[in-house]
Amino acid sequence: MKKYWKTIMISLVIVTTIGSYYIQAARATKNDFPFKIETTSGNKEEIENLILQAGYQNGAIYRLLNISKEGSTNLLGRQAYIEGLIAPPVPLMLQKYIQEHRKFMRGKELTPWKYFEDEERLIYTTDPNNGQKVIQGNLLTLQIDILDKRTNNSSSLEINTTAQASYDRMYVNDVYVKNEEIKIFVTNYLINGGRELHIYTVNEKSKVLENDAIIAKIEQEEEIYSDISFFNNFNKIQNENYYFYMIEKYKERMGGGRPDTISSQMYIYNNVNNEVEEWTIPAELKPNKDLMILHGEKIFVPVFSANNIELNHYNIETKRWEEPMHFNYPSTINDKDTPFLEITDDKLYFVNRVSDSYSFYIGDLRTGESLYEGKIINENSEKLDTNYSLYIEQINSIN
Repeated sequence: MKKYWKTIMISLVIVTTIGSYYIQAARATKNDFPFKIETTSGNKEEIENLILQAGYQNGAIYRLLNISKEGSTNLLGRQAYIEGLIAPPVPLMLQKYIQEHRKFMRGKELTPWKYFEDEERLIYTTDPNNGQKVIQGNLLTLQIDILDKRTNNSSSLEINTTAQASYDRMYVNDVYVKNEEIKIFVTNYLINGGRELHIYTVNEKSKVLENDAIIAKIEQEEEIYSDISFFNNFNKIQNENYYFYMIEKYKERMGGGRPDTISSQMYIYNNVNNEVEEWTIPAELKPNKDLMILHGEKIFVPVFSANNIELNHYNIETKRWEEPMHFNYPSTINDKDTPFLEITDDKLYFVNRVSDSYSFYIGDLRTGESLYEGKIINENSEKLDTNYSLYIEQINSIN
């Protein structure tokens, strides 16, 4: 009899879990935080095919949203752990891979920075050792999967190397492919504290590790905190000829507040010639460093005033500052929300919090002219808690 009761109890747990999943999923997809883009001035066609991927945060409530001029769609909430494991949200840029190469994509992480694509191949790499701990001197494994898009055949490379140090975990930042070389840009977290930035270079043809280069290292120091910030947009699946990053050291202030910076140094790594150079910003600029962007061969350094965005830009290849561009648009920075700035080949996108909503601006990088001004508004503002925050993570153009 006990066997039957045990079977019944297990069945009830399974049914309850599945039922809870579908209830939570329905609740998460319900559009209970509807936002949309509303035009103030400019060309409405600029937002015709735009989708803003955003995160809505209010206390313990978190929603992932796709926002367009038509409205918003709630994706699965991160607070629903089980549903996130079963059906995590798929980045828009990876949806086509799933549709076109379903067999190859099966079981792979849906993080854009682990992929590379050209006309012939789709390449995916896992975190070294699957992100697991490895002790110095032991084997560290790199796994690379390659799809030949012409034949739809796939192959795998498993490269073993000796760990240079003891690492607690390792994460891929980007994949760069040139000719027969596959470069994997990885952050390695040291077991005793600190971090290393590695470039693992694998020869696709000979299937050997050609180089394991450490391009930056942070040592653990007593009462001193260190951080690495990246200014590349790793959400884009394309070769980055340069990596632009900053290493900061700071001390926590007694009683809280912003930490006291001890040192701040920026570096540019050249993927073509494998060289690292230090880089500094002219002291007179005084930019918001969090919003600096590397796009192509240029570093964009924004400086904000009450009614203007000054976009300074430095050309890495010519090693010269070019004439800054000015966009006449209110851009006052507030303490609650960090603005969102994105650069494409010919446009600037800027989202900033204002009193009752979020402003949305599009400027022409070729002419410095304003193309579009609007707002991201909530359609049920009377039900919305004013303490919420909206974080724009990516802007996509859907054609």
